This record gives sequence, C-alpha cells and structure tokens, in this order.
Amino acid sequence: MNETKPKRRFPEGFEVDPTTLAAGRYGTLEMVNIFGPEQTFQESLHVQGQAAMILSELHPNIIPEEDAKELEKKASLKYVSTNRIRELEEKTGHDVIAINTAMEEVVSPSAARHINKFKTSADTTQPARALQLKKALRVIADSVENLRDIILEKSIKWVDIPHMDTTHLYDALPTVAGRPFSHYAEMLQSDLNFLKFVYDNSLVGKWADATGNHHSASALGVDGIELQEKYCNSLGLNFMIAPAQLPGLEFEADVFYVLARLGATMNNLARYIALGRSDDVNIFINTGKKKKGSSAMPHKDAKRGNPTAEEQVMSISNYLIGNLTTAMINCQMSYARDLSASSNSRINLEDGFKFLDHGIRRLSRIMFDIGVIPERCQERVLRSYGCPTSALVMTFLTDVNKTDNPLPRSKAHDLMGELATYAWETKTPFVNVLLKNNEVTSRLNSNIIKEITDPLKYVGESKNIVTTVFKKYHQIKTL
Repeated sequence: MNETKPKRRFPEGFEVDPTTLAAGRYGTLEMVNIFGPEQTFQESLHVQGQAAMILSELHPNIIPEEDAKELEKKASLKYVSTNRIRELEEKTGHDVIAINTAMEEVVSPSAARHINKFKTSADTTQPARALQLKKALRVIADSVENLRDIILEKSIKWVDIPHMDTTHLYDALPTVAGRPFSHYAEMLQSDLNFLKFVYDNSLVGKWADATGNHHSASALGVDGIELQEKYCNSLGLNFMIAPAQLPGLEFEADVFYVLARLGATMNNLARYIALGRSDDVNIFINTGKKKKGSSAMPHKDAKRGNPTAEEQVMSISNYLIGNLTTAMINCQMSYARDLSASSNSRINLEDGFKFLDHGIRRLSRIMFDIGVIPERCQERVLRSYGCPTSALVMTFLTDVNKTDNPLPRSKAHDLMGELATYAWETKTPFVNVLLKNNEVTSRLNSNIIKEITDPLKYVGESKNIVTTVFKKYHQIKTL
C-alpha cells in the first residue's frame, strides 16, 4: 500500500500574497485561485459570454453567431482590464454595471448591444458565485479525501495495538488503537456524501430577469423558462423554475452547512488527538517537525510544542458554526429580493472556504506525523485489572451453551457489579476475584475464566471493523 502524503497548503518555496488569505493568514493555493476580486470578475465575465452563446444558439436572429462568439471570446480578463472595472465601479457604485461597461469597451459595436441582454445583475452574480462554490467544493472534497485516507491508513497500521476505549472520559472497554480512527474516517465519509448531495442539488444559477418572470425575454418572444434551463445546464448548475430576483438563499445555507458539518467532525478528531497527546493520556506522540512549546515551560519542547494545529481546527469549527447561523438568518429574504444577505455571505463564503481548507490540510499533516505509544496503550488497558471483561463473564454465566446451570441475568448482573467493584477498589486482578467465588467457579472452569477475563483479547469486532471500513472507503472519490 502506498502511503498517502498530506496535501500542502502551498507549494514549497511559493511566496503567497497575504492579502489573498483570510485574515492575512489562512488559505490554500487552490482557494486563493478561486476567490478574490479578480476571480469574481472572471466568473462574471464567463457567464456573460456563455449567456450570449446560449441565446444565439436558440435565437440567432436576436444574437448573430459571430457576435455571440466575440462576446464569449472577450468575456475574459485577458481582454477586460480589472483596473478599468474597479474604476467604473467607483464611479457607478455597481459591480455588474462596471463589468458590463468594461466589456462593452473591448468588443465591436455590433456585439456590444447584446451584453447583458434579457438579464438583471443577479443573472450574472448568482451563476458566477455558484460556479465559484462548485470549484471550492471540489477542492474541499479532495482535501477531505486526503485526510480520510491518512486516517484509514493509521487505523490499519494500529489494528493490533491494544487500546482502552472510554465513555464519559472513563475507561470503558478494550479495543485496538486503530478503531477510533475508523469512526472518524467514516464520519468524514458521511460529510463527503452530504457534500456530494449539495454539489449535485444546491448549486443554483439563474437567468430570469429582475423578479424571476422573464419579462425582457418574453417581450421579444423568447421562452425564458427554456432559456434559463439551457443556460444553467451549460454551466453545470441547477436552477429554479420560479426564482425571485434570487433563488432562495436556503440553497446557499446548504453550502454553509456542509462546511460547518465538516468542521464539527474535524473538531472531534482534533480533540481526540489533542487529548491523546496530553500528559494524562499520553498515547500519541508527534513525530513531525519540532517547534517551540513555551519559553516559560521548556519541557513542552520535548512534545514538539503545544497542540496548536488541533486547537486551530477547533477554532475553525466554532467560526463555521457562526457562519451557518448567519446563513440561516439570511434565508429571511423579502420577496423578491433584498440585500441583507449580500455582504456577509461574500465575506463568509470566501473566508470560510479558505479557513476550512487550511485547517483540513494542517490536520492531515498532524495525522500523518502522529505516532502511537504501544506500551502506554497496553498500560491503560491493564490498569483496569480486567474489570471491563465483567460483561463477557456475565454473558457466559447466563448462556446455556456456556454453563449447565445458567444464572438469571439480574443475578449475574448484580454479582458482576459487586465483584468488579471489589477488584477495582482493592486493586486485585478481576480474574483472581472470580476464581475465589463459588457462584462463578461452579459454572465455569478456571481455564475459561482466565481466558475470558484477559482484557488484551477482549476487543469484540474491533479488528474486523477497522478492516471493513478501510476496504469500503479508502481512496474512493466523491465527485
């Protein structure tokens, strides 16, 4: 099996412009290349060119083919100056007017009269944003798959190392060290499955005029419903038959939920790793690059610094939940449109995608560098004196296939509770306590008692779960 390497945020030696990052710090090359003013200009120009081509295909008498091709070709920052767009936006106070006017200046008079035909500004900004979100979701899916595969490979690597599962932060039942990572990998896959649903259903374009009723198109005898369908299909976007000036912002909230859901899963994984690195648990060790832990507490250097990457992921999760709350409030849109959601969603979508992808890749690096301490794992299993096997002993005591004189379950339950508590409180191996109890020894021979009270062997289906999850999800693609 080839080892999956964590994805880098930026190529080695690449000098990133901090103004392209969220808060000047967070982002990845792919997200920087999707978001920002220039990229938004480019997507807006692209959808204008595509609109001209679709209208020309359906109605060449309205837009001649040569004019449509010119518009499609020159709807690009290769021809339209970003500085000119900014200059015009400063004068007009309107981004789409600035884009359209700048484009009009670089095409022939014949083609210029067709720019923005049958369209309002939202017929440009909505599909342009949906295309950006489509690209961004693909990047996130790829990053999450990378993290998932690193986790799955760790689960297989650690499938034979004993480990104590906890519930409510108390020792619970023995398992193997790889088993918790099967859980987190499967949850990430669940996040990816939902991401695919949103990718397939919630990225919505629009070409339906100011209130969604195709007034301009119908005025010239054009079937606006057909026009919008062909247009959005050509862009690979969904559409509403009955949008308002915008499609409902519930679709956009779906995207925010994908980000927040992923953040929640990553938060749980990050907390598990950080707790495992703590001195009180101490089952994980960071084998990666050394960094300063604390000038006041130099002993932290031995652990390669504080778990700052894990804590950053926790912070990302908090931020994304806040963005989701804002997105849900944004759904309160006055029909047919108001601008109450416009500014915050522009900020939160761009920064949210940059911040999340940044965190996913940092967590992938942490997972790649994390090692396990087998001796400590075994110690945490054995410190329970074998008491977690009490449920297995109870099963044997009540099963007709294991004893000729089974106990009622209630009696076996109370007996095991009493004996396990005694073993724990007196720090006596549970097996020794059982071997001195007549209720147990009269039903089970000593060899069976010794076998079923070995906590290092009592792992249930843990190993099978690890291998099954690995085979099902390792290296599968979502989109």
